[in-house]
Amino acid sequence: MPSMVSPCPHTPPCPPPGPCLPDSLRVRQAGASAAPKPATPPAAPPAGPSGDPSGLPGYEVAVGFIRKFAGTVGGSAEGVRRLKDATPRFEGWTLAPLAGVPVVGLAFVHRFNAVSDTWSDAAGVLGDALRRDSETLVRAADNYVAAEKAGKAAIQKTRP
Repeated sequence: MPSMVSPCPHTPPCPPPGPCLPDSLRVRQAGASAAPKPATPPAAPPAGPSGDPSGLPGYEVAVGFIRKFAGTVGGSAEGVRRLKDATPRFEGWTLAPLAGVPVVGLAFVHRFNAVSDTWSDAAGVLGDALRRDSETLVRAADNYVAAEKAGKAAIQKTRP
């Protein structure tokens, strides 16, 4: 009975015998011989843009996107911080135009200041979270670069 789960990672799965899979994972047809084919040395693939023989661009492409996104997040953090600093309040000299306003108007001033304080606190929390996230993204990009360098060094050690 054939397996219900295909080892092929593609959706929809590749048609049998699974051209995306190595010979060791391909499903054998009932009439196929069980003897393995003689191994032929693979031809060296052309080097990719980063010098990697796999032809794939490597982590450098992803790192550029991650760093760009980290810059966007960091810029958002700076914008939120500026909004926090510019949150208006009625204090001291700003109450002078309201000198003739009855006590009912002062209740509005206190309510406005309460909302303003809440906004300022929320903007502070959001700005700090965005700044930390930006720093985390930069560290993640640095980790990708380090992983690629380590991988290239390991590959160079294994090649004759």
